[in-house]
Amino acid sequence: MAKIKHNNFLDTVDEVITNATNAGVLHLHAEGPGLNGRKIKVNGIESFHFGTTGYLGLEQDQRLKNAAIEAIQKYGTQFPLSKIYISHPLYAELEEKIEAIYNNPILITKNSTLGHIAVIPTAVRDEDAVILDHQVHWSVQNAAQFLKIRGIPVSLIRHNSMDMLEDRIKRLSGKVKKIWYMADGVYSMYGDYAPIEDLISLCEKYPQLNLYFDDVHGMSWKGHNGSGYVMEVLKELPEKILLFGTLSKTFGASGAVLVCPDRKLFRKIKNFGGPLTFSAQLEPSAVAAASTSADIHLSTEIYSLQKALQLRINYFNELLSKTNLPLISKNDSPVFYIGTGLPATGYNFVKRMLDEGFFVNLGLFPAVPVKNTGVRITISCHNELEDIKALVDALEYHYEKALNATNNTLERVGKAFNIGLNPTTIKEKSGSDVSVNYAESIEDIDTDLWNKLLGSHNMLNKEGLQFLEKCFSHNDQKEHNWNFHYFIITDQKDDPILATFLTSGLWKNDMLAPESVSKAIEQDRNPIPMR
Repeated sequence: MAKIKHNNFLDTVDEVITNATNAGVLHLHAEGPGLNGRKIKVNGIESFHFGTTGYLGLEQDQRLKNAAIEAIQKYGTQFPLSKIYISHPLYAELEEKIEAIYNNPILITKNSTLGHIAVIPTAVRDEDAVILDHQVHWSVQNAAQFLKIRGIPVSLIRHNSMDMLEDRIKRLSGKVKKIWYMADGVYSMYGDYAPIEDLISLCEKYPQLNLYFDDVHGMSWKGHNGSGYVMEVLKELPEKILLFGTLSKTFGASGAVLVCPDRKLFRKIKNFGGPLTFSAQLEPSAVAAASTSADIHLSTEIYSLQKALQLRINYFNELLSKTNLPLISKNDSPVFYIGTGLPATGYNFVKRMLDEGFFVNLGLFPAVPVKNTGVRITISCHNELEDIKALVDALEYHYEKALNATNNTLERVGKAFNIGLNPTTIKEKSGSDVSVNYAESIEDIDTDLWNKLLGSHNMLNKEGLQFLEKCFSHNDQKEHNWNFHYFIITDQKDDPILATFLTSGLWKNDMLAPESVSKAIEQDRNPIPMR
């Protein structure tokens, strides 16, 4: 395999971004005299905004705006001095509130990118090793590259592959002191989650394993006091875990936050964590807005906001389930990804949505592999239910047109994402009482649902059927290949009432006959040639 050089990488990124820009879907500018969160004006078209990462809408909260304005009047637009010398007057109060949210020591950084650059080279020692999830955020991957200069092993594994992670741990265990696995809590592109419970089990099995989570996309809309998805699962943070949250995005202000239960390591990072020492501190306006947002997080209001968002997420999921749109990862996060496979299809699809009055994000290289281009859609409290319904109607209408316009097919998209999509992966209404869900591969069926219905500890679970599909597919002789047919029937509430699967293939009519009969018939099929 040819080695990918840095210049080749940059050239590829430049080409992809340039093509998307020329297609009119990147490097855009919002227009108009103001923003309200629900709509955004692009290219003269007022569009419904389905691309924000301010999931709870706090960036438009008047309380945060007033606090920022007041801070500027009192303290100026910035406090131009390194925080290692002195912090401006608003910092101490904010730090106290953020510590109350996490119930652990915290450090506030300018943003998450600089935060990772400050923390990772300090936390990871020369005798350690780092394993990165393939889809962990670029800011984490970039910070980890600094470790290679010190000779620290840094490697990637397939996304959420616990088998591959454990294999890598076994190979490193006798060679290094600590092994750091770095992942997102909620992944920024597909909106899926890190398998927290499985990772904790690995930590218990392998004491060398430490975890580093970037949970900026899980912050605020999830967890006690809006502490995020990772904290929602763990409740308490063990010393072997470092966690990044954000004061930007859903929090509605600026900055990022490191949560570090290990007080000795906390002191080292605070005393010399690169950008913490040499970068400017947050502006008074940002700290004031964050402090006001922290008050909301520490009140019961945060749970009302979380419920309002979840209502919208559930509604979007319900509407998507009635379409054939290739949702790459179904979950209850506010991030959704519709796969297009080919970049050209992604450009075409996003442009059509923009022209229709819906702003959505393009997911492309290097955020995802080139062949995994798609459209990222985010749901926020700014979106009304009628906006979401209109969005789904437009997505369904324009997706097929984008495929046709770029000579792409649903089958090719399925192969690109390894999810076995094809035109027969459908959901049809059968009368008015039940729905029939049909697929031709177990990969198209939700794992938890199937294992719950058919059992998780028998040959009919998803793993067992994956084995069968692998054995009876792509064989040279057609009689050695099977076709698989999966059915799940649900009632009006979308609750399963029946699940089963069938196989079909070429069988000889004597396959189950006694051996003597089969031999006689086989002889008739292949008579000995006469001499």
